[in-house]
Amino acid sequence: MRLRGMVLLIVGLGCVSCAKSEEEIQEEFDAIVAESNACSDASECVHASAGCPLGCAVPVNRARKAYVEEKARELIEDYERWGRGCAHDCGPPRPLECAAGRCQAIISP
Repeated sequence: MRLRGMVLLIVGLGCVSCAKSEEEIQEEFDAIVAESNACSDASECVHASAGCPLGCAVPVNRARKAYVEEKARELIEDYERWGRGCAHDCGPPRPLECAAGRCQAIISP
């Protein structure tokens, strides 16, 4: 029985290294956003809620908002599974525009 407990402990510790890093999760989320923010008009653009460590909100096409938010939740759950966590101080969302066929936040000078 004691040996079984040690094996479970070793396997559990080994799985921590199997968890995706914050950078890997962010890269995966960035790819999801990139495939979800195409637009032809600013009216198609909305903010999708993300969450820490992925950021506060991201501009996406209205038709893909639910998909992006679901994927963000899944990635955050993976990130937090091993006790990791973080917090963001989010300000108000910026207005959105459709520029070069992509939804993006308007950054004023």
